[in-house]
Amino acid sequence: MADAAALLAQAQTQLANALQALRGEAAQLRERHTAIAQQGRQMYRTADELAVQRTFAEQLGTPAVGRLRQQEAELRSKMANLDAETSATAEALKRLEQLIRQIEMSSTSLSGTTTIGQQNDPWALALRGQIIQGREDERLRLAREVHDGPAQVLANVLMGLEHAMNLHQSNSPQMEPFLHELRSAARQGLHEVRGFIADLRPGALDQGFPTALADYVQKYQQTTKVKVTIDLLHWPNRLPAEAEIVLYRVTQEALQNIHKHARNANVLIRSMLQGNLLIVTIRDDGPGFDPREVVRRSGKESWGLTSMRERVALLGGDFAIASRPGAGTEVTIRITI
Repeated sequence: MADAAALLAQAQTQLANALQALRGEAAQLRERHTAIAQQGRQMYRTADELAVQRTFAEQLGTPAVGRLRQQEAELRSKMANLDAETSATAEALKRLEQLIRQIEMSSTSLSGTTTIGQQNDPWALALRGQIIQGREDERLRLAREVHDGPAQVLANVLMGLEHAMNLHQSNSPQMEPFLHELRSAARQGLHEVRGFIADLRPGALDQGFPTALADYVQKYQQTTKVKVTIDLLHWPNRLPAEAEIVLYRVTQEALQNIHKHARNANVLIRSMLQGNLLIVTIRDDGPGFDPREVVRRSGKESWGLTSMRERVALLGGDFAIASRPGAGTEVTIRITI
């Protein structure tokens, strides 16, 4: 009995030391990631300003066009390298934090202690960790979309207003057409912001997944060349809200991937109900790809696929993707209802 207690104490000490070391490494990696991200944001702002200056220089035909183009090209090359490093540190930090959570779960199981207000359940702890990480990933995705969309449009409008003020002071005949361009840019920014807000929580979800999906597909087809057919067989009257949200987001991500990698493809979204098992498939006849080759080249699955897989896992469901070059791609989601 004494030997068992000593071994348990020794294991707890080893876990505590490992946790302390890993937390230190995670803190250093987090600082590194934050510094890289800040540097990247500054580069993006500079690139936006250079792009606007280059556009104006092209419109006015000034000699600075060549220099601005070269500076922009060099900066965007650096940005690509920095983006790759940012993604690598983010992935490494995510894996390190998952390892820390797993060791914390083991430590809690060994000690048998329970923190007030928390369940001493490794599965509950793991699920809570996944939810927290999922929220952080979603915030990162939203930040990128805001930067690439509305923020960039507003930056261009601001630079344009400054240029318009110079044109006004010199009574330039280019003033009126330039203001028309600014108005169009502002309208585009407003349209993107409204679409962004609607995307955060589609109102159609209140009427159920089939209605929300039909509404999204209608807008999707208006802006892409992808033809989508919806065939939802024996759909349940209503699913739990969290299940409908996950199905909507996963389908949305799948359609965005199709638009990006399989333009002009035909898509079929189908569902089957087998007892209490709901199966949803998103199938396209695009060029397809080799998932193993993607993992081999990059060392990991794409962020989009990982996000879809983790969303479905939170429901206790199963996510699978089947694809090969020349044979299209099929995403399958299975959840128990």
